[in-house]
Amino acid sequence: MLQLERLSATAGGTPLVHDVTLRIRPGERAAIVGASGSGKSLTARAMLGLPPAGVTFGGSVRIDGDELLGMPDRALARLRGPVISMVFQEPATALNPVKRIGAQIDEIIRLHSDSSAAERARTVMGLLDKTGLTDAGVGPERYPHQLSGGQRQRVAIAIAVALSPRLVVADEPTSALDAVTAQRVLDLLEALTAERGTALVLITHDLAVARRAERIVVMADGTIAETGTEVLARPQSDAGRALAGSRHVTLPPRTMTTPRAPVLEVADVRVRRGGREVVRGAGFQVAPGERVALVGGSGSGKTTLVRAVLGLLPMEGRITLSGTPVPAGSPVLRRDAQMVFQDPATSFNPRHAVLRVVTEPLFRAGLSRAERRERAVAALARVGLGTEVLARKPHAFSGGQRQRIAIARALVARPKVVLADEPVSALDAALRGQIISLFDRLSREDGLGLVFIAHDLALVRTLADRILVMDDGAVVESGTPDDIFGRPRHPATKALVEEAGDGP
Repeated sequence: MLQLERLSATAGGTPLVHDVTLRIRPGERAAIVGASGSGKSLTARAMLGLPPAGVTFGGSVRIDGDELLGMPDRALARLRGPVISMVFQEPATALNPVKRIGAQIDEIIRLHSDSSAAERARTVMGLLDKTGLTDAGVGPERYPHQLSGGQRQRVAIAIAVALSPRLVVADEPTSALDAVTAQRVLDLLEALTAERGTALVLITHDLAVARRAERIVVMADGTIAETGTEVLARPQSDAGRALAGSRHVTLPPRTMTTPRAPVLEVADVRVRRGGREVVRGAGFQVAPGERVALVGGSGSGKTTLVRAVLGLLPMEGRITLSGTPVPAGSPVLRRDAQMVFQDPATSFNPRHAVLRVVTEPLFRAGLSRAERRERAVAALARVGLGTEVLARKPHAFSGGQRQRIAIARALVARPKVVLADEPVSALDAALRGQIISLFDRLSREDGLGLVFIAHDLALVRTLADRILVMDDGAVVESGTPDDIFGRPRHPATKALVEEAGDGP
């Protein structure tokens, strides 16, 4: 059905993808895996004839014999939706921020069908229900900015499957989702494949997602390293062996220390939105060198809480920094507490090069240009990026590379606390291990306090000293990893732990 022959992708004369030949059969489930920057997402975009700005595709991409590369835009538009569709990696940039989500789902149905308004409205509600949004109280009247990252991802999936296309390309479809919702979304995508004969291509760094596929394609350095049905069990390539061998991260054991006064303490935070409280009396505290995890279902209020603390949302509550009360968003707080956002593409100015992006927290620090550059180079090196990235702009990087740049920007100011929203969700297994080890080292050696939001409970179990569970805007349970995973009490905690396979 879909055929890629000697596909290539270049940007400014630099080859990014080369000699990729791949066939997707009707109704097949295939996964394309590989390290960050291996060419997975570019290959996925080629399947729809959608090159990013500055990228040129070569070779051939055919669906049912029709060549997509070079096809007129009008003809391509008729195929996108009814024949082939895509779930993009960063839903915040894929959705229109000024249109209600119901209208965005309705739009693709209206453009490609003769359904009446009433029929389309029923279809929209059915898709919101299938993707679990109605269960979370999300209706068609909401705007994207009113949703969590996971909820926005489900809207993107609803749009992609609305017309029952013959092929769905899903680029990291579950990276922003908690374990419960991720399984629900994967079940939905699999059901679509089985019931409607739709082929499904999963672009992922999550080996648990890849195992849901019938065939796995491993990419490395812009080309296919190996493909087969037993790649993870019996890898034949260096790239396949690296993926299969990087599933777990082992950190040095933590020794018990004398309790230290919190460097950041947040209490009784309340955030109102649309006439209701979306965060209800929540709070946390973190001591120097401590790692605190915020977990909970998509839409439980985790991201809203940390954004409010930094002054990005109006809030009521109390914030204490090193024993001194400060208002949300104060210059002192923003100097000592840095944020890693969930969607790095939306937190960067697309017109700025990486050097300026990374050094933004230093603009009022009284440093010379040379000193700021030196800090940027050091921060980028800690996340595995070299000086060659400094002059490039964010669109030139993969999602995983942008996430590393976001982490470097948070570290460049040498803060006392980092608030990280899904800091490794866009990274492959090998890079995830490097970043986890980096945070571990920073907390041990530099006394960095870390408050991180995560859906990956394996990461939480590995890195956290203390876990806070949120549900419906409130902290409903807290404890050590042994407490939470071994003796969960609240129903929300039990659901998360059981779905992740870590139940008692």
